[in-house]
Amino acid sequence: MQLSVVAARLSSLRTGSLLSMKSAAQAAGLNTSTIFRIEHGLVAPREATVRTLLELYGEGEHASRLLSLLREERVAGWYDAPGVPLGLSAFLELEDQAQIIYTYCPLQVPPLLQTPAYALSAALAALPAGATYDRAARAADLVASRRRVLDRQHGPNLWAVLDRTALLDPPLGRPEDRHAQLDALTMAAKQPHVAVQVARPVIETGYLYQGPPFTLLRFPERDRPDVLVLHLLHAPIVIEDRRRVEEHQQAFARLSLSAMPVESTPEVLDGIRATLPG
Repeated sequence: MQLSVVAARLSSLRTGSLLSMKSAAQAAGLNTSTIFRIEHGLVAPREATVRTLLELYGEGEHASRLLSLLREERVAGWYDAPGVPLGLSAFLELEDQAQIIYTYCPLQVPPLLQTPAYALSAALAALPAGATYDRAARAADLVASRRRVLDRQHGPNLWAVLDRTALLDPPLGRPEDRHAQLDALTMAAKQPHVAVQVARPVIETGYLYQGPPFTLLRFPERDRPDVLVLHLLHAPIVIEDRRRVEEHQQAFARLSLSAMPVESTPEVLDGIRATLPG
């Protein structure tokens, strides 16, 4: 099982790099038959070979993810599928294991609360120059896969603070899509395992968070420390440093305390919905 996952990932990365087996083999100093056997799970690659291939495919910094599977140090999950960016895989595994997820996204609705239309529009708006529509579609599909964690029996609790600006200026052109996103948030806010708050204007609270979007993850194991994830431009950064985790715990506490109360969220969202055209 683990070997087949490693094989599929290496095959996907090679084709994504637009390299033939022959070209990859030549660049890595290997035989074409070796690449074939590795990608078809017929032989377990050496760790040095995996590192060489990942460097060739531009993913050298994430070698530990594949090597942990090769060494059978962890069990593969849905987040190890070839379609999941390798740089996102570690965060998604942690998110999948969490008991409580705290998140704040200043400029957008958090992915776990996005409708399919919002996820696709947000992905399209974030595409770098020259990227294809298919890339955005894959990103939206990944958001849909992530959302399933909230539907899972004994899944995590989610606590999200939303920025009012993000609700008033979503990456959605059609009024019906804007209405559907607000309706989806209202429904989510009524779920017992989801807490949604809308931030008050800074002029009222006197508190301005100055940093990137972040997520705090708490796990069911009592001796397992919380983890901080900063959502940066190219990939999320997982941080375990206790001091930085505590700083963001304090920031989330201030955001939550200064936001509108949880019980008022449906009314606040209805009020925003009433201001939208259509």
